[in-house]
Amino acid sequence: MEQKRITPMTTAGCFAAIMLILALLSTYLPFFSFIGYFIMPIPMTILFVKYGLRQAILLGVTAGILMGIFIDPLTAVIQIATFGAVGIALGAGFKEKWSPAKLLMGVTAALIGTAIGLAALMYGVMDVNIVASLGDVFDTLTQETMEQYKNSGMSELQLAETKAQLDEVRRLLPTMLPMFMCLAMAIIAYVNVKVSQFFLQRLGFDVRPFLPIRYWEMPRGVIYLYILALVMKYWGTTRSIEWLNIIGMNLNQMAFFFICIQGLAFLFYFLDRRFHISTGLQAVIIALFFVMPVFSYAAFIMGLIDMIANIRKKQSMT
Repeated sequence: MEQKRITPMTTAGCFAAIMLILALLSTYLPFFSFIGYFIMPIPMTILFVKYGLRQAILLGVTAGILMGIFIDPLTAVIQIATFGAVGIALGAGFKEKWSPAKLLMGVTAALIGTAIGLAALMYGVMDVNIVASLGDVFDTLTQETMEQYKNSGMSELQLAETKAQLDEVRRLLPTMLPMFMCLAMAIIAYVNVKVSQFFLQRLGFDVRPFLPIRYWEMPRGVIYLYILALVMKYWGTTRSIEWLNIIGMNLNQMAFFFICIQGLAFLFYFLDRRFHISTGLQAVIIALFFVMPVFSYAAFIMGLIDMIANIRKKQSMT
């Protein structure tokens, strides 16, 4: 009985030391922060799956105290709040055998809740307005972009058109921020789940995997959501109903994103059937989707075709 009590405590202590090392590396080695972000929730996830919520919370408190001592209290609060929420959501999902969709939604909700809480904390304690700060960053990027375009020899007319487009994006930024945050958190949550699955499977845990992207299917109702969003944007613009236009823009971008995911699944399905593409090539295609608009619109069109015609289902039946 004594040995059973010592084992979780010893494990928690070792994991707290590991989390402290990862936090130090992320703080003092900026290039490591991206990797560390997805690794740090794993110790809490493992402890939750193996020993339960109580031990996972104990690990978070211990690691937070150590970070507060060796780094600084604010960094400790931010890191433990983020990694703790993700680690507990992942641990609960894996331990309770949640479906992949429920697990992804749970981790996404944890990330969104943490982001809102930290934004409120920074505003209340440090008087830092995250939305205003993002606007300042965007203004700086706009100025740098316009300088680059000017130095590249762009005509005055083209510069004026580009400036008008950037100003419109800047005006819409606060209203589009909730949608962008939700989509970004969903993407981060997916990466967190995949990284955690990789480590847990290597450690021998029974983890329910996600289906490969080529088998993903979005509900056909997303098409109707996209059409509804277009109607709301039209009414909001023509009838000067600002709130309706804002809701329509957010729903439009969200529906566009999910239709694009369907398009990527459609593309990967046929590429895998013909060429058996590697995971690395899939990652490159996904990166191009986020970087180059032409790939986004191509994925959108393919997604619409697959949703309407059910091409993958018909192919699987043949």
